[in-house]
This record gives sequence, C-alpha cells and structure tokens, in this order.
Amino acid sequence: MVQRRAGCRWDLLLAGGRATVGCMVRLAAGVVATGGLVMLAVRADLAAQVDGWRMAVDAAVGVVFIVAGALPTGPARQRAMVAAVGAAWLLGSVFVQALPLHQSVLAVALVMFPTGQIRGRLAWLAVALAAVVAAGFVPQPGVALLFALAAVCAAMRPPSAGWYPVTAAVATAVTLGVSWSLARTQESFDPALALLDYQVVLGLVAVTFPVAYWSALRVRRRLADAVLVSRPLTGLDGFASVLGQALGDPSLEVRRWQDFAGGQTDRNLLTVSEADGPVAVVAHQSAALEDPLTARAVETAVRLAVANIRLQDEQLSRLRELEAARARVLAAADRQREEVAEELGHNVAALLRDAQAELADVGVGTATALDIVRSELATAIVEIGDLAAGIPPATLGEGRLRDALEILAARAPADVATSYSDEAAGDADAETALFYVCSEALANAAKHAGAGRITIDVRRYGDLLEATITDDGRGGADASGSGLIGLSDRLAVLDGRLRVESPPGAGTTVTATVPCRRRLS
Repeated sequence: MVQRRAGCRWDLLLAGGRATVGCMVRLAAGVVATGGLVMLAVRADLAAQVDGWRMAVDAAVGVVFIVAGALPTGPARQRAMVAAVGAAWLLGSVFVQALPLHQSVLAVALVMFPTGQIRGRLAWLAVALAAVVAAGFVPQPGVALLFALAAVCAAMRPPSAGWYPVTAAVATAVTLGVSWSLARTQESFDPALALLDYQVVLGLVAVTFPVAYWSALRVRRRLADAVLVSRPLTGLDGFASVLGQALGDPSLEVRRWQDFAGGQTDRNLLTVSEADGPVAVVAHQSAALEDPLTARAVETAVRLAVANIRLQDEQLSRLRELEAARARVLAAADRQREEVAEELGHNVAALLRDAQAELADVGVGTATALDIVRSELATAIVEIGDLAAGIPPATLGEGRLRDALEILAARAPADVATSYSDEAAGDADAETALFYVCSEALANAAKHAGAGRITIDVRRYGDLLEATITDDGRGGADASGSGLIGLSDRLAVLDGRLRVESPPGAGTTVTATVPCRRRLS
C-alpha cells in the first residue's frame, strides 16, 4: 500500500513536471518568435528611415497584443486571435501586403469575444467581410464599416460581455473614418499624427482585453448568487421568475427533469446535468444563453436551486413523518390512560358489589354505610380520571371547552376563576389540546407551586385559539420538565406553541396557542 501511494505520488510529480516543462517550452518559443518579429519590424522601419520613438511605438503595439494574448485570461482560441493581431501588426511593418491583416484579425477577435466562438449569421457576415479586408481589396472606409459591423454584433450580446468589443470596435471605426475624412478635406493633415492616434487606440484595445474578459467572467460567476439571493424563492416557479428577469426573458421556465414531458416546443432548451444525469431543463428565448459562459453560470444557479428545493422537500417530508409519529404516540398514550381509568373503575365497582353481596346478611346499617362508601368511591374514580389522567369530561369543539373548564375549575383544590370570550370557539382538536394544557397547569399549580388563586383566560385571535393560565404560586417552574414538554409536543402536532413564564417568587403564566379550523361566524 505504501509503495502504491509512493508510486501514485511520483506519477503526479512527473505529470506536473511534464506540464511545467511544456509551458516553459511554449513560453520560450513564443518569446523567440516575438523577438524575431520585433527585430524584422525594426529593420524594416530603419530601412524606411522611421524616427526612433515612432519605431518604438510601432513595435510596442505588436508586443502588447502578443502579451495580452499570452496571459491566462479567456479561452485559448480567443487569446490566440488577440496574439495574432500583434503578430499581423509586426508583419505589416515588414511586408506592405500584410498591412490590412491585423485589421481583419482584430475585427474577428472582437466578434468572438468573450467565448472564442462565432455565433449568428451577422457574425459570420463580419468574418466574411474581414477575409475580404485581409486580401487588401477594401479601402479605409470599408474597413471602418467592418468594425462598425463588429460593434453591432457585440451589441447583441449581454451587457457584461458587450461593452468591451463594442467600445473597441467603435473607437477603431471612428479613428479610421475620421483620419480618412481629414485626409480628404484638410490640406494640413499629418499622416504621422493620424498613425500615432491609431496606434494609441490599438494599444488601449490590447491593454484592456484581459481586464474586460476578467470582468465578464466575474459577472457570470456572480450570476448564480445574484439570482438565489435577490428575493425569497418559492419553488422552481419563483426561481424561474427571478432568472427570467435577470436574463430579460419573462417566458423562461425551469422544470425538473422528471417533470419534463419533452416534445415539440417553440423555445430553446438548456439541459442541466449532474454526475448522475440530467436534473432540470431551462426552456427559454434568451439570446444571452447562447454565450457558453452565461449558460454555465445559469446551469450552476439551476443546480443550486434544484438541490436547495430537493433538500427542502426532504426536510418537509421528515418533519411530516415526525409529526405523524408524535401524533400517534400521543394518541396511544391517551388511549392507554382511558383504558387504565376505565379498568380501575370496573375493578373497584366489582369489588364493592362482591363485598355488598357477602355482607347483605349482616345488617341494614352496614349495607347502608357500604352504599355510601361505594358512592363516594365512584365519585372519586371520576375525579381521578378527569384530573389525574387528564381525560376530557366530554367531547369538545364548537365552544364546549367553556363548560369543561368550569367543571375542571370546580374540582380544583385552589380558587380558580375562568374567563372565556364569546367568540373563543374552535375545532375538537384545538379545544382538546387546550383542555390538556389547562388541566396540567392546574395540577402543577396546586401540587408544586402552592398557588392559592389561579385564573384561566381563553381568547381567539383570528385563526388562533389561546389559553392563558396564571397562578400566584412560588414560580420557578422548569419548562424542560416532562409534563410541560409533553404539552409542548401535543401542541406542536397541531402547529401550536407553548410559552412558560415563571420567575421565582412571582407566580407562573402558561400560554398555549393553537390554530383552529373552525371559522368565526
């Protein structure tokens, strides 16, 4: 195992070393080629008796384009075209026939920005015109028209990708057009000054290329985050609405792969995939998604949205399973309490009947006393079933909680005052849950808090039914106790809430709030 790991590590080092050597070889070849072109251009300028500073500017323009293309910013084809502009510029200093070549290559490079690809009929028309310009058959106004066409092609792209090629193409077209016009209308026109202006424009185009590509890439990388955090999303429909606004396509739709029916559609389809296969489809009419960088950013955003929604669905499913399980546990506990209370009553009644039958011949007084004891025990059994076991005395719902609480208050060992608003009526589940809360709170106040006075107030606020139990006991109740935790679980099954306020020495206030389905009349 150790030898295998060492071998893998050695292979990685060799691969990395070979890649580094390859990069160094390519860099050295590029430097040598550039140096050769610069030397040839300088010799040609010397032969033409060009001034030294103009010679330096002439060589600098070509070098700047080659360096901009060599920087690791953008697709390889895009960078190759930018570097080719510099090479063509230097060749134009050596061969007069190659002078128009840099203009055609630059126009194509601007049309391809930022993806390195040519898309659309108008873009191919610009490429065809650039080929004619490279052949040297087009005068300077035609070259200016070529760059104007390149600007139109770039203007049809998203703003993040279009500002650089549009600006560069317009600046080049204006420079060429103005210099040609001045040469025809001004006798004092200086061709050297016009050439310098043109060289400055080309230098700025070369210098701003890496910055422009980095800016476009940054905008696309931020697209996923911008879409996801721009507003709270409600499913894929909400996500698609936000994404459509970001891309300028209100008709955009995002569907999960399993929900996509396929078939004919009048919109373009962008399939979003993960390692396991397709996960979603984006149906759109946005030209922005023709840009591969924008499409990749949208795919990233869609993957994040689908994964987020999938996690939300899984959490909601688990929550529902937990709520259902908790409801089953509470229902089973209630049934068990009822069965124990019923069995206790039957057993005691049976024992009393047996005792009465055996003592029937003892005397009337004894039998009468036994009847009285049986009656009292029967009453005690009912009270124990209602208070200790927490069994509601009657079926609740539709406002019957009021009578149940009054019976509960009458049997309590402390002084209990109830307040029940007329509109405080709910469904059976809501009123039953509040009855259990009131029953438990009364038992705790009398048994543990030493309360002398307890108040129960029931109110309704819209679709919420609320019961507040307040006592004047010693306070300090433990909200994490098993009794209160059980009540909180019971309310949570109905999406209700329990709040306990019990400062030491200042009594306890228990507030239970639960939604109810019964509408107010």
